[in-house]
Amino acid sequence: MSKARLLLAGDIGGTKTFLTLFAEEGAALRPIKEASFVNSGFSGPEEIIGEFLEKGEAVSAASFGIACPIDGNRCALTNLPWVVDGQELAGKFRIKRLSLINDLYAMAWGVGLLKDEDIFPLQTGVPKKGNAALVAAGTGLGEAILFWDGKARTPSPSEGGHTDFAPRNRLEMELFGYLAGLYGHVSYERILSGPGIADLYRFFRSRNGPEPERLRERFEKEDAAAVVTDEALKGKDKACKEALQLFISIYGAEAGNMALKSLALGGVYIGGGIAPRILKAMAEGPFIGSFRSKGRFEKLLSEVPVKVILNEKTGLLGAAVCAANLLPGRGRKRVTEILA
Repeated sequence: MSKARLLLAGDIGGTKTFLTLFAEEGAALRPIKEASFVNSGFSGPEEIIGEFLEKGEAVSAASFGIACPIDGNRCALTNLPWVVDGQELAGKFRIKRLSLINDLYAMAWGVGLLKDEDIFPLQTGVPKKGNAALVAAGTGLGEAILFWDGKARTPSPSEGGHTDFAPRNRLEMELFGYLAGLYGHVSYERILSGPGIADLYRFFRSRNGPEPERLRERFEKEDAAAVVTDEALKGKDKACKEALQLFISIYGAEAGNMALKSLALGGVYIGGGIAPRILKAMAEGPFIGSFRSKGRFEKLLSEVPVKVILNEKTGLLGAAVCAANLLPGRGRKRVTEILA
């Protein structure tokens, strides 16, 4: 019996990197080992991969989802000062087939492997065959489209998170002016991200008066977005609560934009690290109202399923699928299952 081929999959974000080594078993993949790394402790993915792989582990193919656009199997991360060269990594670790892919493109490939317990429905809608969309706020804002070809959905990468923010009312116009003063160009990522939550708080703080000493002490010791979210969910600070509610509202609006631009009758998936942490507020807040609020297309959007992805390793699963697709002899056979 021939030895199973090994695949290396990675999800390289702005904050953390997840790596898993898989063994190929027909149409399925079996995890052999996995680990996570805090990126601030490393000079780049080469150092992380070197720590992860053991001598003698011959990797047949590898794929890494990375939070930035990819050009010629090379990229510079948007929210981290790393430059990654796929050819150099392949040579360093003697991997014949290695691809760098956009992190949302990887996550989109992983969507097809999700189980019922991996998702939380914000809107049941009326499930249909057709395109789907993915919107994911975390360290940054990623977006992708899953095109329906009549039999299956094939992802397409996108940098839609950097498109122009469109204010919908006077408050958001005021927010636009505030952010334009800070950054010049105001994209959706400037709002729908961890740093965006912090900026939303600062915007409302500028309208609500001086910052309480209690909050100032927390901000000195903790991540600003985490503090704002925690304070908002506990109902302790007005500016924090207003910031989170506006974040949720604009998140819903942009998810609705993606649904229309991709005609995502097959559903919209909400990924990234933020949504699972504020799930109750997403479900009870203005997300779905903003998602549907598109004038003459409100009825159409009320029928689009909207689901929050709870599995933080979805991007890693998708990278594994892409690594498997690089292997010779697989043809068009897709990975259908990740074994325990």
